[in-house]
Amino acid sequence: MAGAVKGSRQTRMVVVPYRPWLPAILVAAFVCAVLLAAVGGLYWGYFGASREHIEVGAENVLLSDALLQAQEQVAELRAQLAMSGQDTLLDQRAEAEVQGTINSLRGRIRQLEQDVSFYRQVMAPESAEPGLIIENLRLAAAAAPASYRYHAFVRVAGAGDERVRGTFRVTVHGQQNGAPRSYELAQLSHVPAEISDILEFRYFQALEGEFELPPGFMPEEVLIHAQSSEPGRYTTERRFSWTVEEI
Repeated sequence: MAGAVKGSRQTRMVVVPYRPWLPAILVAAFVCAVLLAAVGGLYWGYFGASREHIEVGAENVLLSDALLQAQEQVAELRAQLAMSGQDTLLDQRAEAEVQGTINSLRGRIRQLEQDVSFYRQVMAPESAEPGLIIENLRLAAAAAPASYRYHAFVRVAGAGDERVRGTFRVTVHGQQNGAPRSYELAQLSHVPAEISDILEFRYFQALEGEFELPPGFMPEEVLIHAQSSEPGRYTTERRFSWTVEEI
């Protein structure tokens, strides 16, 4: 090569086109790449967050549905439990009512059996000594407080079909203020003038009425005294313990 010094190291030269705008383009491309990467990252993050939000929202919907179903099941179970409790209560009430009816019928049957026995004795031929007989006193609570109804029979033996006339007296014995006390039936009635003490019958007579016990009086027994003036003079009395029946 002309102008070169012999024996010196030669540097190879490359001739390239002159492009003064290329660095600016490279810088702009780099900046765009960075911006695209940033935007892509943001978009990916937003997309991921949105997808997670959607998944969480869907899961919340499922949980809400499950919670609603559980609440409905709890409400249904509570209703069934309440109904079961009501059924049990109704069964208990029905059983109590049935048992009360059975007890009432049993008591009524006992009364009817006693009545049948009594009527058989009245209508059967008498072989016993003639006289008055007092039977079957029953006491039952009346509607008013401390009030009671009584019911008894008086019949006669050995009188045939003759009419019996006489009188009777009912006395209640007990305790009041720690001391023995007795009350005649006329003393315990609201209307003493309406209390009858007359016996007049052919086969038997029912003695019945209502009376009220005074405050503080504790009854113990009832004494029924009866006497006839015709067809013969008979006197009898009988004591009954104070027992109130459920009628």
